[in-house]
Amino acid sequence: MISFIIDGNKTVDHPEKSVDVKAGELVILSKGNILTSEMTSELNDFRSLIIYFSNEVLNRFWIKYEYLLSDSLSTSSTPYLIYKQDEFISSYINSILLLLQKTSTLTAEIKQIKLEELLLYLLQSDSTKLRSLRILSEDQNSLHLKAVVERFVEQPTTVDELAFLCNMSHSTFQRKFKHLYGSSPQKWLLNKRMKLSAELLRASDATPSQIYFKVGYENHSSFSEAFRKHFGLTPSQYRKQYMTVLK
Repeated sequence: MISFIIDGNKTVDHPEKSVDVKAGELVILSKGNILTSEMTSELNDFRSLIIYFSNEVLNRFWIKYEYLLSDSLSTSSTPYLIYKQDEFISSYINSILLLLQKTSTLTAEIKQIKLEELLLYLLQSDSTKLRSLRILSEDQNSLHLKAVVERFVEQPTTVDELAFLCNMSHSTFQRKFKHLYGSSPQKWLLNKRMKLSAELLRASDATPSQIYFKVGYENHSSFSEAFRKHFGLTPSQYRKQYMTVLK
């Protein structure tokens, strides 16, 4: 959660310490046992803008922008981070408020873009400080596993090869993968690749023989057989049926 304090104060209580967040500051709170309370200003007013997001959203941000991170990882961690609201952040708050004036509900795409905009700015301003949240969100091995899997999902990579890239034994990789994704890697990869191939068949003019290598298969026949078992139709039949429904 990110809370921008506009008027008044917010108190963050953690088992180890408490801290006051004042107007003109923002606080990023991690998931955990933290209590917060609000205090009004001299004008008996408390105003804040709050952005909620899950640890999974934060993890995907680290995966997406891993290339921006230095090799050294912060070894310290804190349940919250406090930043001063500079000119950029003040403009950022105003942009959110303007969007909310236009519509009471923002689309998922706009929410993601605006959150990434802020996190990228904070990362550029002080990467070491922001990266302490990375430790809180998930251990480094799990984050690395997700980065590898999502990078190679569209390539003909085997589970053993993914385990090797993650520097894990086959059994350790299987166990960690199931803990993170709630499924075996074989089943998850199949479902992911089938979903992607179906999207490509619906949204492009590419033939099945032009698609298979884009979804992690080494040849057309193995792709067609996997697709038929998954959907009950060959790729060509699936596209024909989809086009018929559209008509």
